[in-house]
Amino acid sequence: MPDLAYMLPRLILASQSVARRALLQELGIEVTTCPTHSDESFELSHPAEVVAMLARRKLEAYRKEHPAYTLPVLCCDTLIFFEDRLIGKSEDRAQAKSQLLDFSGKAQQVYSGWALWYGNKIFCDADKALVWFKQLDEQDIETYLDTREWEGAAGSYRIQGLGKQLIDHIEGDRGTVIGLPVEQIQRILGEKA
Repeated sequence: MPDLAYMLPRLILASQSVARRALLQELGIEVTTCPTHSDESFELSHPAEVVAMLARRKLEAYRKEHPAYTLPVLCCDTLIFFEDRLIGKSEDRAQAKSQLLDFSGKAQQVYSGWALWYGNKIFCDADKALVWFKQLDEQDIETYLDTREWEGAAGSYRIQGLGKQLIDHIEGDRGTVIGLPVEQIQRILGEKA
């Protein structure tokens, strides 16, 4: 199966995510970022359906705002599913601390949805990974919060930065936890494109 950089040498990432951009660039893909905004409200249903729907909404908003684009366009969304609730980005430090205390010594499911306009087709799906946290004490969490790396991150942590020190192990695609399920996108494009 061809690698993702072969199939998508250049693309537009309709996101402000530095982590997603860096991951695509690590793969050898030339990335242009052009954030888009869309309605992020949702009815509670299966987490995979929610993130795929949010990613698709972003793609539809991008296509409406930029009708003359020619490059492939990728949109993503990531949420945490933990103890029967969906968790996005923290609003403030206190909420981030509360989330990280809750995660201590436990596992959570990370869902990343994606929508890609490629070859005049829309591809859309979601992937799940399991993230196991180490047992954390309050000082571990305060030290991490001081880095401000939690800001703008689903679940209040980033595994590609200092947040990896909070994690015991990951089951699944690391890219899914970062917010871009590279393995799944590559597999689906290889099968259908």
